[in-house]
Amino acid sequence: MPPQAQPPVAPHVPSGAVPYPQPGPPQGAQPPQPPAGPQPGPQPAPPFAGWPQQGAQPPQPSPPNEPDWNAMADRHADESRRRKRLWIGAVVVAAVLVGGIVGAGVWINGRDKGDDPKPAASGTTTGTPSATATPTEQAVAVISDAATDKLPVDAATLFPDQTRTVDGKVWTRQVTGSTAPCSKATTGGLGLALGDDTCRSLVRATYVSGESAVTVGVAVFDNKAGADRAIGRHAGLIQGLSGTGVPMFCVTDKSGCTETHASIGRFGYFTVAGSLKQGTDQSDQLATAAAGALAERTKDVLLARGSHAG
Repeated sequence: MPPQAQPPVAPHVPSGAVPYPQPGPPQGAQPPQPPAGPQPGPQPAPPFAGWPQQGAQPPQPSPPNEPDWNAMADRHADESRRRKRLWIGAVVVAAVLVGGIVGAGVWINGRDKGDDPKPAASGTTTGTPSATATPTEQAVAVISDAATDKLPVDAATLFPDQTRTVDGKVWTRQVTGSTAPCSKATTGGLGLALGDDTCRSLVRATYVSGESAVTVGVAVFDNKAGADRAIGRHAGLIQGLSGTGVPMFCVTDKSGCTETHASIGRFGYFTVAGSLKQGTDQSDQLATAAAGALAERTKDVLLARGSHAG
């Protein structure tokens, strides 16, 4: 037989307790209405750490360190000003250097154009003179080679003055002569220095004042190189030239006579000065003083040949 349904058993309610309401409204009752106004909805559970909340913006990565644009602009401006100052300084220095070079060129040019009228005794110019050479340089160039110096080399040409006055004393040309080979009119090793193979002749003239005498000699070479070489090896002296009214003097290098020597162009020029007193071996101060002036006059005569090129 099927089991019989058991009637529901009412729960036991302790004394004084409010019975637990049964589900479902009683018959004929109205279901409760929700109060007016917004009702709080269910509260979400707190977010788990590390998860973004709903609707929140995700964290943005921190931007890298940006440069300090203002500082960079200041540094750029400073650098520009520094470059500008350096450029201006360079321009100023260049201007000063150019001015100094131009000034030096003007000064040197001025010196070349005659500030120092006395040339070196041996001369410095050879060959054909340039159009910008000074008159002295042109003259030296002409007399530096026999090919351009074509004037005679005799006593009348080289010693044109019959008399010369030096310090108030009159010196008179008494005798002249030309000797070849050159060593025959020298002493003390000068002949070896002149070299008979290069020295063409030794032309001499003796000037006398009282008992003092000066012989001036000009050694003739083919070119300037020969004259310069002879002066560079100089030793001894030329012999005094004697003749009518002029006794022998200064014939050895032990006679106490004084001498000078120099060269210009293709010529070497010399002096020997002493006393005409027989038996003396001492220098003559009057003759020694006059020898320098007579040598300078000889150099001027040789330079004058340069104005007669050809």
